[in-house]
Amino acid sequence: MRFVEKINNSSWADWQLEKIEMDFGKVCIKIIDSEDKNSLYICCKDYIGLNIIGHWDEATIESIKIDEKGDLINESLQTVKTLYGKQPLPGGGRKNIDDEWRQVNLKLIDGVFIRVACKMIEVNVAD
Repeated sequence: MRFVEKINNSSWADWQLEKIEMDFGKVCIKIIDSEDKNSLYICCKDYIGLNIIGHWDEATIESIKIDEKGDLINESLQTVKTLYGKQPLPGGGRKNIDDEWRQVNLKLIDGVFIRVACKMIEVNVAD
């Protein structure tokens, strides 16, 4: 995942959170560059957790990091095990408790985090 290094090391100072879209299989975060209006979709596929707490009136992005470990991954897996047993059947026929998971951490300049724990991440230029 070469794009992970690029995302983790980029400056997001002029970028804004545009929207978050969610369905059964994915959470997509659209961000837009406030200067040149370019936009990106960060799509988190086969997600197991989503967390946004304290959002008020800020949309400017301070940082975006993609990690292989994180509190939301741990909390989500623990909840799945509590609800479905220590070795649950594959979720949606695609997710397995022993899969490798990623955590997207998007931080706004007011300190609010948007976190998504998922199996796969795709980054695309938005139309």
